[in-house]
Amino acid sequence: MRTFAIVAVVEGAAPELFEWLAFHRAVGVRHFVIYDNGLDGEAAAFLKAQAAIGVTTLPCPARVDRTPLFAAYDHFLASWARLFRFAAFLGTDEFLVPAPGRSIEDWIARIPPHAGAVVVNRRVFDTTAPEGPASGLVLRRFPRTLAQADHAENRVVTSIYRQGAITTIADPHMTELVRGERLMSDFGPAEPDPQRPGAILAVRHGEIRLNHYPRPVPGAPPPETRAETEPCTRTASWVRPTLDEMRHLLAYVESVAPPEAARLRARSAAVPELAQPVAPREHRLWRLRHLHRPRVEAAGRFVRRKIFGAPRPW
Repeated sequence: MRTFAIVAVVEGAAPELFEWLAFHRAVGVRHFVIYDNGLDGEAAAFLKAQAAIGVTTLPCPARVDRTPLFAAYDHFLASWARLFRFAAFLGTDEFLVPAPGRSIEDWIARIPPHAGAVVVNRRVFDTTAPEGPASGLVLRRFPRTLAQADHAENRVVTSIYRQGAITTIADPHMTELVRGERLMSDFGPAEPDPQRPGAILAVRHGEIRLNHYPRPVPGAPPPETRAETEPCTRTASWVRPTLDEMRHLLAYVESVAPPEAARLRARSAAVPELAQPVAPREHRLWRLRHLHRPRVEAAGRFVRRKIFGAPRPW
């Protein structure tokens, strides 16, 4: 059984998809289940080129009683969740950010066995006026969070769910558990927020945080920002690893789908670091981690299932 997957419903051109995938690979995520809700041809081809390195693309199911988002989530829970111990349901404007130098994979491995869901705090960033170098990276363009630490948008939380802990999703932020307990990102008990019925009290310093970069709404007034840059220190520490992953991903796509790689390079012209070639030895190690190691692990899982049967999530 694989450890962790990010599930996302994507539509249109998805301009941040390249950076979003590279960032999450840099922080330790190895599996993505992407539901195609009307992707354009280039974005769909880009995802298809990564089928061998952990990206599964599925058509978004159509249901009259559910929106495409929740229909896709229900489909994952019914058909694909059994392959993963944990899953997070995110948008491509949401980035799971560990503490500097930490790995999401290591953090997932430390989740207590009685946890059905782990709550992750969300920090909303101001995307109304780009700041810093015009690099084209979301992580660099939008370094400031919204003004108040207790701002209503910042008090929203997102959960990472264990297999079997939920049967359906009615609210992407807080879903009722059928098994297990709800813990915070420091693995302490989740405490109710006295100011918001049905919500969870935020942990101020969690090892994992969710950065949310909302797409600007035309005509909306700009939110207030604060001057200090402390909220961005954690994010800035992941810029260089993300750029490294983007270069390796470009090199990989060039080997399997050269036209898609050429289009990616043209769209990423605002990121000059991507023009730097990757060292052959480093790229071989990258392919070992993302291409060959999963194949060996899949063979090992097949053998264990034949000998011991399917593993239980609890």
